[in-house]
Amino acid sequence: MSGTSALFRTVLLRGALVLLMGLLSACTSAEQNPRQGQLTGENPRLDAQPAGTALPSSMTTMTETPVTRTPGASAGAGKGAPVGAASPNASGSTQAPEVTAAAPKPPASSAFPYTTHTLADGLNVPWEMAFAPDGRIFFAERPGSLRVIENGRLREAPLLELEAPFISKGEGGLLGLALDREFESNGLAYVYHSYRNAEGSMANRVLRIKIGSSNAEIRQVLLDNIPGDTNHNGGRVKLGPDGYLYITTGERYEPKLAQDKTSLGGKILRITTSGGIPDDNPWPGSPVYSMGHRNPQGLAWQPESGVLYSSEHGQSSHDEINRIQAGSNYGWPLIEGDANGAAKLKLKLKLKAPLAHSGEETWAPSGMSFITQGPWSGELLVAGLAGQQLLRVSLSPSGGKPKITAVFKEKYGRIRNVAEGPDGTLYLMTNNRDGRGNPRAQDDKLIALRPN
Repeated sequence: MSGTSALFRTVLLRGALVLLMGLLSACTSAEQNPRQGQLTGENPRLDAQPAGTALPSSMTTMTETPVTRTPGASAGAGKGAPVGAASPNASGSTQAPEVTAAAPKPPASSAFPYTTHTLADGLNVPWEMAFAPDGRIFFAERPGSLRVIENGRLREAPLLELEAPFISKGEGGLLGLALDREFESNGLAYVYHSYRNAEGSMANRVLRIKIGSSNAEIRQVLLDNIPGDTNHNGGRVKLGPDGYLYITTGERYEPKLAQDKTSLGGKILRITTSGGIPDDNPWPGSPVYSMGHRNPQGLAWQPESGVLYSSEHGQSSHDEINRIQAGSNYGWPLIEGDANGAAKLKLKLKLKAPLAHSGEETWAPSGMSFITQGPWSGELLVAGLAGQQLLRVSLSPSGGKPKITAVFKEKYGRIRNVAEGPDGTLYLMTNNRDGRGNPRAQDDKLIALRPN
């Protein structure tokens, strides 16, 4: 009995030892990775942090902080710690850097390259401007006043106020103005204005005037009895590179005048500064230089080529920019723009199609100028009345259709004229008081645009 009891106790002891060893092995295995659950999604404080976000300073981890790079940055860019590496804070603990997206910068080309300011305001329908070598800026107001800005200030009293037979009615009045090439020494200038002729009809004429330090006086009538009426008086006067005067005239709402070589209406004219007819005009003894125009109001020569360009009002749209050639016929009223087709008619009569036209849009183009300096050098700028904009025309080197961009759309209202000053400053004239606009505070204005 005693031997059996001893054997039973030995078996029980061995079983107990095996059981005890199994329990110890399980406990040891569990202690080898006490935080395994926290690193596989069971720690809400870690899972709540978006990728790339700095950890709270009270939390640290032995995991590697992901490197965050700004677009275009290389892994080896810069010196010291790599982009996005953790850095010690003031207390000496380590935290991931805060990632901040830099605001995108607009491209330099998107910035407007001129600074604008109002040089003069409260003007009465300014129509044309001219720049003297001594820095004075002369300008004509349609109701009949010749005025001057000197030393940056508008002189209150006009240099000249036209009297009868001068008349300002509708689109008529004191319009074009140009200074003589020798103005610095002779003080001569040329103006275009409407008047009542001997028959009592409204007409237009070109005068030579002399401008002094405080006033101006009429010296000579160079050309008169240019057809005129309430509307369609043309009116631009420019001194060409050849030293001759070029003058735009309207057809006073009589379209047939534009096709009549014996009429001065609906034309671009060319005369000498003393009123004579140049020997090389296309029709001997006639001041007519080109015909078939409706109501041209802009003239400008491209500096490199010397080619003359003109702007012209269409009937209700199809406003035109034309490249002018001596003796050419620009089609009014037979064609308008190129929308009317009439290819055979154009071929038969050798009518000139416009370089560009407005289609169904209305520009009502007026003064124009080629820019020779500054950020818009080489561009042709055209003022727009009904369009209330400035047209920036980029001519094609191959002579094809130009690219046209609208600037200042409805910002200033009706823009009558644009010109470049000797120093590269651009000048705009508004015409919101001309009877067709909506006058704004301090209208009309002369606005200067200085290159940045």
